[in-house]
Amino acid sequence: MRKIMSLLAGAAFALALATGTATAQAAPAPTATPEVGVMGVWACGVPAGSTYTRVLSQLNVCSPSGFATSYYVETPTTGLWACTVPSGFTYSRVLSQLNVCSTSGFATSYLLEQPRSGIWACTVPPGFTYTRTLSQLNVCSTSGFATSYLLA
Repeated sequence: MRKIMSLLAGAAFALALATGTATAQAAPAPTATPEVGVMGVWACGVPAGSTYTRVLSQLNVCSPSGFATSYYVETPTTGLWACTVPSGFTYSRVLSQLNVCSTSGFATSYLLEQPRSGIWACTVPPGFTYTRTLSQLNVCSTSGFATSYLLA
């Protein structure tokens, strides 16, 4: 449900950008501390154990005297496209996206996975080993071939 809501919010934002209505509305102001148990929250920093899925450069929001980055902070979960891979997670795919994880160009997003046996992952987390490898194009690297590991 959380993933659907996140996708709907992203689609609504993309539609607003495409129709030009996004420029007429201010972005929601970030809060200083993320709230526990919510889908996501705009914040001026990312607490340990969390991740973020989007960034914005906003004037006088996270800095009183100019532009600064705001982060859309979310609780990490399997299937979430995130800008960082938090401790206790691995990832199974990457994407290079424009102005999603960076305010000034392309940056990598990671498809988060809770480590468990039987999944293909781009890293081998502590406490796991692997039984097979695959060299795949544009799966674990945005610029060519990289190794995927079948976790055991």
